[in-house]
Amino acid sequence: MILELHVWGPAFSLPSIDPHCLAAIAYLQQAVPRGKWVLVATSDPALSPTNELPALRNGDIWIGGFRNIFHYLAQFSSGEWVLDAGLPDQQGADCIAFSSFVESHGQPLIDLSLYVSSQNYTTITRPIYNTIQAFPLPYLTPPSIRATAKQRTAHLGLSSLDVDTENGEGRREPSIIPESLRKPKPTVSNLLAASPETNSQIRLSALATTLFEPLQKLKGKKRYLVSDTHFSSLDCLALGYLSLILVPDLPQPWLAQTMRSNFPDLAAWTEELGESIFGGPVDVSDALLSKGKADTKPIRTSEKGKGSLPWAAPYNGGIIGVGRVFLSSIGDSIPIVGQLRRNTRMRQHGGKTPGDELQTSSSWQTLTTVGSVISAVGLVLGYMFHQGVISLPSSEESEKQGSNTADLNAFGDAGAALSIYANRMDAETQRQRAIGQQLGHGAPVAEVDVDVDVKRDLVTITEK
Repeated sequence: MILELHVWGPAFSLPSIDPHCLAAIAYLQQAVPRGKWVLVATSDPALSPTNELPALRNGDIWIGGFRNIFHYLAQFSSGEWVLDAGLPDQQGADCIAFSSFVESHGQPLIDLSLYVSSQNYTTITRPIYNTIQAFPLPYLTPPSIRATAKQRTAHLGLSSLDVDTENGEGRREPSIIPESLRKPKPTVSNLLAASPETNSQIRLSALATTLFEPLQKLKGKKRYLVSDTHFSSLDCLALGYLSLILVPDLPQPWLAQTMRSNFPDLAAWTEELGESIFGGPVDVSDALLSKGKADTKPIRTSEKGKGSLPWAAPYNGGIIGVGRVFLSSIGDSIPIVGQLRRNTRMRQHGGKTPGDELQTSSSWQTLTTVGSVISAVGLVLGYMFHQGVISLPSSEESEKQGSNTADLNAFGDAGAALSIYANRMDAETQRQRAIGQQLGHGAPVAEVDVDVDVKRDLVTITEK
């Protein structure tokens, strides 16, 4: 059985647009023998039990997430495919500690650079998803990822990178001097206020330094981060994050510039290691995302050089498969339904037998679907009753109203408008009668006489 590693598609000449996918690719490239695995750019997180990529497939078994894949490969190979197996205790502890450090400090930087920055996102990042996902998925995926990135970086106070928010607008004190007569002084504040990105340049550089400086000190003069001869899981994770920091050519390249100017050794190490692990620049054609008409095989290994990645063509199931992913994305975006779906995936990812998981999944999905439909129908009917769009008339009123409506509908749009007006007048009359009966005074209910003059394409209503 050949293992399949499913990842987000290529971007910026890298094998994937996601740092964890790049880390998983580097890990399998170094740990798993060639011919035992293939790389599939599906760009479909719904395949994973945790709804995230990378995802490793072994027959009917799916493993989601970089760390879960790391532990599964160790169990599957009985400890043979483990990069950290030969490390001393101290170096092994450094791998664990710095792996968490790279994730906690590297992810916010990538979020700010690729997704929160409005110029980088609209110009570069979002169009990439049009090449790695089938229509209409790019209309849902990038905004969802960007919203998540904003939530992860909200505590940093750098929302000015997103010029669509109010925080991106410059705050100026009111002045009695007309705008045309003002001559701003060439101060540092004026220079920093030239754009939202440069306004946060100092803080962004400080955030980048908190990641780059410890990694460069840890590496020192060694070939790898914790060892001079041993490639570790930390190197895989650092390569994934540092590659997405250094390689992309962006309109606002503050992150890459900080790394190249202040930490040139770390930048050179990232470029050399990426060239060695990933086998050179990668584009969409290398990942075989678009197959020709003559190619009917769902999986076909790429025929590049020996050092290239073992790409295999993804099989998305055609229109049905794309529609499934599209509906799944919509379902995840609905608050209640999305939470139920996430709970279902977590139950599937728990310690149950495959039969129990299948039974639980099917029954839970059925109940969720039926309950969602019933709730939706009930909400719609309740709203229509509340707004008076529909009502429950008596049998005599129903017959009378049905005949009147049928007669009025014969006049087309004018008749329809007259029918709506007559129904509202009838409802108002009934409400006034009910109020009079409740008060018990026997007060007459005001009746409204209406003269209706129906002509061709014209209805005239006059109240007496």
